[in-house]
Amino acid sequence: MQYGNSTTVLLLRNALLSLNSSSICHVHWLQMFVALLVLTVCIFPYWRTPNGINAPFAGYRLPWEPPLLVQMRYVFNASSMIREGYAKWKDSLFQISRYDGDILIVPPRYLDDLHNKSQEELSAIHGLIRNFGGIYSGITLLEENDVAIRALQTKITPNLAKVCDDMRDEFQYCLDTDFPACRDWTSVSVHPLFLEAVQRITHRIFVGLPLCRDPQWVQATSEHAHYATMIQIAIRSVPKFFQPLLNFCLPWPWKNAACVREAKNALILEMQRRRDLEKVDSFDYIKSNDLLQAVMEMSSPGDKDSQLDVVAQIMLTMNTIAGHSTAASGANALFDMVSHSKYIEVLREEALQVFRHVKLRVTKQALVDLRKLDSFLRESQRHNPLSLLGFFRVVLDPAGITLQDGTHVPYNTLLCVAPHAISNDPDVVEDPTSFNGLRYYEQRCRDASQEKKHQYATTDKSHRHFGYGIWACPGRFLASDMLKVILTMLLLQYDIRSPEGAKRPVASHFHEFPLFDINTPLLIKRRNDSLV
Repeated sequence: MQYGNSTTVLLLRNALLSLNSSSICHVHWLQMFVALLVLTVCIFPYWRTPNGINAPFAGYRLPWEPPLLVQMRYVFNASSMIREGYAKWKDSLFQISRYDGDILIVPPRYLDDLHNKSQEELSAIHGLIRNFGGIYSGITLLEENDVAIRALQTKITPNLAKVCDDMRDEFQYCLDTDFPACRDWTSVSVHPLFLEAVQRITHRIFVGLPLCRDPQWVQATSEHAHYATMIQIAIRSVPKFFQPLLNFCLPWPWKNAACVREAKNALILEMQRRRDLEKVDSFDYIKSNDLLQAVMEMSSPGDKDSQLDVVAQIMLTMNTIAGHSTAASGANALFDMVSHSKYIEVLREEALQVFRHVKLRVTKQALVDLRKLDSFLRESQRHNPLSLLGFFRVVLDPAGITLQDGTHVPYNTLLCVAPHAISNDPDVVEDPTSFNGLRYYEQRCRDASQEKKHQYATTDKSHRHFGYGIWACPGRFLASDMLKVILTMLLLQYDIRSPEGAKRPVASHFHEFPLFDINTPLLIKRRNDSLV
């Protein structure tokens, strides 16, 4: 039966008259609104959108605990939640609830299956962006343009031998211009030292001379990386519904935008200078051996990704994700050397032997031959990871993905592994609580078949701090060489020790990231018999 318009209006009027005469209308509409608001506030903390994943959650103290409370706890207690989840379900899937959404933590047995998935099915770049703050991260350009990552993988990493002298030269420049004379024991804050050194070397490899030493470029990019990190931490520390307002109110996005404009201007001028030189003197012009040149050459002529503004934004994005992690690794390694001081002479003697053999030059083979230092860096990273989580991936296949055992992971799931928990598992690493700086050196010496394994920059199923598979951290080989250059030059030029009574700084955790006093000092003194 169908009703005409007049019949419909009549029925609606009768319904409204009936409602008006009922007892509910004796309740003030404002009271109803307040009651509804209170009900919403009470229900909201318990509300969870089903994600379609059949895996338990770690971090809940009570079955009926509100998810919002668990998400809040993750900000300050991520380490205990991850540790609890791994202890209970290390061989199966488990989940952790965060403000930016639930994350699925997978065990090692799924890694071969996962890293063989295409980027169209399971994206490492989307995983990086999602974990870095999503649309507020400042690195979303990587979703549509990965030319810089490809350039790093195919142009820089295979040719690191060509930039070893550049790394040594730039660090010596850093020591001469930014470092105190240290003729007597001098208190030096370690993390700022490494951050300055790593940023200078990174700029040299990324944009080359003369731009890498331009004060405007150095300051703008340094502040840009700092503000981007602060935005990431702040955005991830509040529920999703509050993030747009917080992003609008924070001062860092506005300051960051100013840094981006300033850095872009300097970079665009440099790119224009190179293009002009190539046009004027195409035969005698020697192209720079840096990432910027590689990106310019790999960008498709005429396409959007070849435009100067786009290339500049790509380079700034790479700078954002490059420096701070390497600097933190170097600072941790130096703290570990000083707190386990027996290794200082061992590593110094190795450096002397290696560099004397190549007449004190820094060569790629010399860096490869620093096997004890390589082992020390890997052990330091095992104890002091830059993140408790890694191998971030987002499922992009609309149908989801199915793992080898039939487990289905839905579309848009953010998944990862727990590398710190894995590398501190006694079933994976022997005596994991002890610090053995030569652990991996000894493993390589014991078995000839292990000679190429267990290196700082290599990934395997027991050491996933750089990720795993073809989309593991593309800059890890550069970071390894950079840290070896910095640490060997420090060991050969300086004596280093802790202040009297001082202990190694112990990191707390904010989200999955370590947090320690970046101004913690060490005492440093110039050596009289310095050879470099």
